[in-house]
Amino acid sequence: MDIVAQMKKFMEPKSVALIGVSRSAMTIREAPFDLLANLINCGYQGKIYPVHPQATKIRGLKTYASIADAPANIDLAVINLPRNMVPRIVKECVNKGIKAITIVTQGFADADDDKGKQLQKEIASAISGTDTRILGPNTFGTANAYINFSSAFVAIQMERMPIGFICQTGVFFSTSFADLKLIGKGIDLGNGCDVNFADGLKYFEQDTETKVVGLHIEGMRDASQFVTQVKQVARRKPIVVLKTGRSERAAQAAQSHTGSLVGKDEIWSASLKQAGVTRVDDIEELSDTIKAFYILPPMKGRRIGIVTHSGGFGIMGVDACHKFNLKIAKLSPATTKRLSVLLPSWQNVGNPLDIWPAIMVAKKASLSEAQEIATQTLLDDPGVDAVLCILGAFASPTGMGLNQTIERAIDSHPSKPLVLYFYGPLAREAKDKLEETGKTLVFSSPDRAIRALGHLADYSEFHTKSQNIPLP
Repeated sequence: MDIVAQMKKFMEPKSVALIGVSRSAMTIREAPFDLLANLINCGYQGKIYPVHPQATKIRGLKTYASIADAPANIDLAVINLPRNMVPRIVKECVNKGIKAITIVTQGFADADDDKGKQLQKEIASAISGTDTRILGPNTFGTANAYINFSSAFVAIQMERMPIGFICQTGVFFSTSFADLKLIGKGIDLGNGCDVNFADGLKYFEQDTETKVVGLHIEGMRDASQFVTQVKQVARRKPIVVLKTGRSERAAQAAQSHTGSLVGKDEIWSASLKQAGVTRVDDIEELSDTIKAFYILPPMKGRRIGIVTHSGGFGIMGVDACHKFNLKIAKLSPATTKRLSVLLPSWQNVGNPLDIWPAIMVAKKASLSEAQEIATQTLLDDPGVDAVLCILGAFASPTGMGLNQTIERAIDSHPSKPLVLYFYGPLAREAKDKLEETGKTLVFSSPDRAIRALGHLADYSEFHTKSQNIPLP
């Protein structure tokens, strides 16, 4: 069985056996840390086979005394039992012909004792020479919003979005970061005794529902296999990596957490850059970058136009461009001529373009008219590759017709990214309304907006060179 077919057993199971489920009398909505309750809550439509030696029915489902008693052709077994029992249950699953096993249980390579490491060797040995694969131990397992499936023992944050995520901690399954639910499809490797990053990458490379791949990496045992695979996938889809364990103390903690080898941080940075992978430093940058890759079009160059209500914020945008290796676009004579009619006679057309004097002094256009003319004109300029609008949100965005203004600009220039930063008392309302369109992004600072565009430009250049064809 090839690796993608194997991974589909984890990611797209048609039947699941849950071994070690709770017989709790609590309602499904009340039950914490309950594999079966959370799977039912997800709305999973596949077949579920609870396994419990002392129950005949749990939550209305027929329950089996052992995995041997369960029906044949089970795609995935999820084990949540005390660690000493796990090797025996793994062998029973292999004998049953089950090809995918997720082990939730902790206390293996992540443990501080020798017993845990020995038990992990035993479960790896149990599948040696077979087609059965193990995910974990010490894992939340897998999640797939497209089929309403999750093997996690807690309720997770997932949404049908084109993001595939591979991590080494279940926290990415249970929490949304910076307004982004990271899991469209997710894999928590846990200790990674068998299924690894390269396996997950091969699945996401072929998966048509995944447009962007995010990775959280602490360390790994076979970095060379990962680098080979990540290079291949990055030629087709953007990959965003949050690599932790950078300091010596953090590296020690990471090795204790998953039992993985961490490696020198500078080697990681060089390898990822060479592979065309975007490395980020924190959760906010991870979220910003992933959203930029799946919402915004690629960039054909590095030249930025800035429309602003505030000269000070415009200067911040210039500094950010310098920091993230982008250029302030030189406006064409046609652009300068068109914009000059908006401004008072004492103001030259520049980039950043401060349109506040046009509104308050020249008064040749209303606020919404000036914003639309300025934004459309910069997007029209062939020397501008993307536009950042820095706008004051002092009135209702609905009353200002802001959504319609921005949507018209985007629709007339679908190949150029347009992003925004709002300041003022109604900034949050303006952000929420505009992002409802699904066509643009609003960032919490000019720096974060420009940083995301910088990553977009870097990957666009890499993709063009690696394919030797122009981007659409």
